[in-house]
This record gives sequence, C-alpha cells and structure tokens, in this order.
Amino acid sequence: MNARLPSANGHPLTLQRALDVLTEHGYRLTSPRRTVVEAVLRHSRPFTAEQLVAELPAIGRATVYRTLEILASVDLLTRLLQPDGHPAYVVGQPGHRHHLVCSACGVVVAFTRCPVEDLVRELTRDTEFAIHGHHLEVFGLCPTCQSTTHLTPPN
Repeated sequence: MNARLPSANGHPLTLQRALDVLTEHGYRLTSPRRTVVEAVLRHSRPFTAEQLVAELPAIGRATVYRTLEILASVDLLTRLLQPDGHPAYVVGQPGHRHHLVCSACGVVVAFTRCPVEDLVRELTRDTEFAIHGHHLEVFGLCPTCQSTTHLTPPN
C-alpha cells in the first residue's frame, strides 16, 4: 500500500516519504509504528490521538501517542488547537506554516506567509527572550460552511 494524501500545504505526502523521514532521523520502522503512520496518512482533516487509538485497537495507546509525537518532532505532523481548545494533528510537509481552521467542519488550510515575524523581532528586542518558535491558528468559517449556514461575516 502506498498511501498518498495531500498535506495541509497542498503537496502530497506519501507513505514512503514519511517512512524515509523517520529513517533519516534514526527511528526504527517497527510494524506498529508503520501502522500508525498509515492511519495518519488516511486523515484528510485534523484528528486526535484518541481517534487513532480507537481506529487501531491492536496498537497500544502509548505507541500511538509516542508515534504522533515523533511525527510532530520531524515536522510531518503539526499539532494545533481545535476551536474547542482540544489538541489535534494535521498532516503536513516539513517547513514553517500556519493554519486556517474552519470552526464548523474542521477543514484546515495551511499558509506559509508569516505575519508574526515582525512581532517576534520586537518581542525579542523588548523582552530579551531568545524566541525559538511560535504557532498561529486562525479560526473562521470556510466558504462551504458559510454557504450552508447562510452566515454573513461581520463588518
């Protein structure tokens, strides 16, 4: 099986590419880990660790959580907060990105333009923090949900 899923930035992430990245970072490709990666690649929308635990009853909870953390650490997954404040994951390609998240259906659109760079420079200068990263998620209604709910955006 060669799972192929468009990632949050629009480029397909294949099972082979994901496994190659894990190998490049020195992770063993155990059968349970491969099963978790395959399950992750089947998700086209944000998913939670508990969803994967339910989908993979033969794989231990700790293995699922550990594999998700590994995938996030090698930048194949992005951890984001859902509109309800609970964490979820979305598949992506390595690189700096931010996300638009539909609060109704959960669809995610990644964007790479970083509107926070100037703020980070100012905060570094003003606070003397050694800032090493940030996350930005913007919540709203996607065009499909806007048309189905007939809501008009506020002025």
